[in-house]
Amino acid sequence: MIKAVIIGFSHMHVNEVALYISERDDMELLAVSDVPSAGAEEIPPLRYTPKWNLQNVKDNYCSNVYEDYKEMLDTEKPDIAFILTENCQKPEVVLECAKRGINVSIEKPIAVSLKEADKIKASVDKYGIEAVVNWPVVWREYVMKMKAALDSKLVGEPIKLRYINGHTGPLGKGAKHRGVSDNAEEMTDEQRGKTWWHKESLGGGVFLDIACYGCFFSRWFMGEGAKSIISMGANLNTPFGDTDDNFAAAIKYDGKMSVIEGTWTTPRAVIPSGPMVLCTDGVIMCTGGAENEPDVKAFDIYGNEVEIPEIEFTDKFKNMPCQYANHIAAGEDIYPMLTLDMNMEVMAILDAAIKSAKSGKEEIIRG
Repeated sequence: MIKAVIIGFSHMHVNEVALYISERDDMELLAVSDVPSAGAEEIPPLRYTPKWNLQNVKDNYCSNVYEDYKEMLDTEKPDIAFILTENCQKPEVVLECAKRGINVSIEKPIAVSLKEADKIKASVDKYGIEAVVNWPVVWREYVMKMKAALDSKLVGEPIKLRYINGHTGPLGKGAKHRGVSDNAEEMTDEQRGKTWWHKESLGGGVFLDIACYGCFFSRWFMGEGAKSIISMGANLNTPFGDTDDNFAAAIKYDGKMSVIEGTWTTPRAVIPSGPMVLCTDGVIMCTGGAENEPDVKAFDIYGNEVEIPEIEFTDKFKNMPCQYANHIAAGEDIYPMLTLDMNMEVMAILDAAIKSAKSGKEEIIRG
């Protein structure tokens, strides 16, 4: 039996992570603990806020709640901690887990900057624990089907990635997150402005929430070798926060490129979303949008549809608890894009994107 705990309720993905743990017979959620930050007490417990997330998990999955996560780690001695704190809190929490020899699953992205990610890597290496990073897009069968088609060179070599994604903000109008059946409750702008999502100092903003996915897809679909990036961000419709709510960026490789965009002002239900890859002999694209019966299609250079082979999508790709349990039981490696080393490369792209948006210049990506 794999003994698990959850640390942090700032990210609404915590609701689905708790659900997925509860669905496994070989994993037990022993206890949970939040890591509150300054100002959190001012936010009412509306759906998907930290207080609401904690109560939801307590009511449905685990009633053993600790006030202090360090006490929880010392008392429960888990095998793995699922970390869903504010982005700015991740290095400290990983360090405390590492000192106790506890493996970690970190919700994407791993940190607010490459410098902070380096701290996480140092803790993991020093204490010899295992760290994995949870990216929800890996658990989408159509995305894995697209990756397999690219790997097989179905329509040639990838030369340009186009990625766009959006919603109305993590706590925006009509927001809905997996693991919960209802949409977010209406919040005032003043209430949203007090949440960590709209505070740059805490790791909020569209870059860390959505640009990270574009950087992830760029490394995953276009491979290694990203050289530089130029990006811009803007706050176009959320004046109650100090974070960007829209961004656009271009990533340069030798002989290929990625163009990534994201928004907190328009939901993906009404914009074409997901990745599209232009190849030397055609295109492979996500269709239907991320919420409207998503699928993937391919076309040759003349516009003729090319059949995409079906893939074997096993239970180990249902979610992170399934992936980790399979890793422990079968001894299989964690999927490469979920490893810490690969996520350091993703973070290097994202870090350069954030720096470029601030400097207004093309920034070199750390190799």
